[in-house]
Amino acid sequence: MRITDINRLRVASVMVRGYFHAFFSGQADALHPGKKNLEPKEYKQLLVHHFDNLSGHFVSVLFPILIRLNYSDLETVAEDMKQRHFSETTSTKILLRYACGSKEVYDLVTSEYQKQIYSLLAGHLQSTDEYFADCPTLTHENSVSVSLAIRSIVRVQMQAYAAGITQAKTEVRGLHQATVYRLMIEGMMTLLHEKTVKFEEENLEMMFRKVSLNSDNFESLMNEMNQAYEDLV
Repeated sequence: MRITDINRLRVASVMVRGYFHAFFSGQADALHPGKKNLEPKEYKQLLVHHFDNLSGHFVSVLFPILIRLNYSDLETVAEDMKQRHFSETTSTKILLRYACGSKEVYDLVTSEYQKQIYSLLAGHLQSTDEYFADCPTLTHENSVSVSLAIRSIVRVQMQAYAAGITQAKTEVRGLHQATVYRLMIEGMMTLLHEKTVKFEEENLEMMFRKVSLNSDNFESLMNEMNQAYEDLV
């Protein structure tokens, strides 16, 4: 199946979901190593612990990736930000509005952010079924290239996962490979599909290929994962 571009709102929504899944998976791996699923009260405790600084962490990860997604000329963006006197004291709300590039994308991102918060308040991370029940449709309007979309979701998840581990402040430092693979599979599933993909007795590569839809997307995913690993190391 060949898809060359994808709706910008869909990409942004997957990035928001991907951030929350990755950050709190990093927290879980660092604070509860070896535990497959956290209890609802544990997810609620993690949310309460990070509630005051969560938006700051969120924007610090998503800001540069949203800029790359929504603006084509980064030199012009840098000059514009300079003229607007953006600095370390600029509010996260203003930074996020700017990175989103339009009110439509900003409203979508803030709405998706709230959905993820509500899921955590209910004691779990949003499932793929819950995501597909109320997500932007896969249209070609206001679109970006699929390769850029894939690179964006990989970067968000890898950086958010690493941030989750770091913020836990435990002795755990390395990335748990099984968690990274799970995040990437769900990221591609929510990005490129309209319903949860079911896997039978398939090996890991076949699972990646199945959610990627075609070899080009598979290569984009693998290349960006490897580059993200190198950058984080």
